[in-house]
Order: sequence, then C-alpha cells, then structure tokens
Amino acid sequence: AREVRKTYVAITVGNPGKRVVIDKPIGRHPIHRQRMRVVPDPGKMNSSGMSPKQRRAAGMGGKSSAQLGRNALSFVDTLAFDGKLSVAQVRIETGRTHQIRVHLQDRTTPIYGDDVYGYTDWNKRLAKSQGVQRPLLHAFRLELKHPMTGKRIIFRAPMAEDQ
Repeated sequence: AREVRKTYVAITVGNPGKRVVIDKPIGRHPIHRQRMRVVPDPGKMNSSGMSPKQRRAAGMGGKSSAQLGRNALSFVDTLAFDGKLSVAQVRIETGRTHQIRVHLQDRTTPIYGDDVYGYTDWNKRLAKSQGVQRPLLHAFRLELKHPMTGKRIIFRAPMAEDQ
C-alpha cells in the first residue's frame, strides 16, 4: 500500500464531475513516443470489430506489457464549475507519467493551458488574455509518514499568482 497521498488542483476545460474514480491503464503512445495515453481495453472489440479471442485465432493477438499499459488510479472531484471551466481536486493513488493530464484528457476535460494534451484554441486564448503559457495544474498537498517516527507529515504549497 502506498504511504504517500498526493493531491493536486487543476483548472479544466469542461466539468470532470463529482467523486469520479478513473481506473484506466496508461502507456506510451504507439506513434508519438513522448506522449502517454489511456490504453484501450484489450477485452473490448477493436475497430475491425474483432474480439480479443478472434484476433488471437487470426494470429493478431499478443500485446506486449508496454502496449497494455500500467495501472493508474485517479480520484477527481469538481469544486467549482462556471459553465466552461472547472476547478477540480485530483488525488492520485499511482504516479504514472502525465497521469492526471492523460486521465483528464480521456474524459474530454483537459487541463487548461496543457499544450500536449489540451485544446490548442483554448490554450491560445489563455495565453493571449492572461499571459499564462503553462498547464494550470498545481501540486497542492503531499501527505506522508515520517520514515523514522511514523508520524504523519503534511506539506501544502500555495497557489501560483496566475492560477
């Protein structure tokens, strides 16, 4: 069991929802190798309409562990929504590369200002109107047990001025 609790605050385009559990594996994008993505469920039919069993029978089976992705678990809770943007709290149980950004993009509620996983037109508007050219994602709270005393320690970071 993980002993570290990580909580973030994000500004998202759209409303990711209340008390949302996102339990979807994340792996490297097959073409854009620097990007990550939610890996499609191997138990579902693919675009050819073939089930996994049919693909294996046709010699098209076998996915490597990289293609399957690694488990990733995020808990999202919208704190405020103005009809366009949300302030969302995100707690991650796992710590995969770009996990929050990828999970929110998969819900079609990407992080505002995210040039890799977000909406280009929204990000340009943010840069022009607010001068912000970064993802609006903030590591807000870190909670862990002290390695010697076992006492719970909580670190909080104030929000940046541009958020």
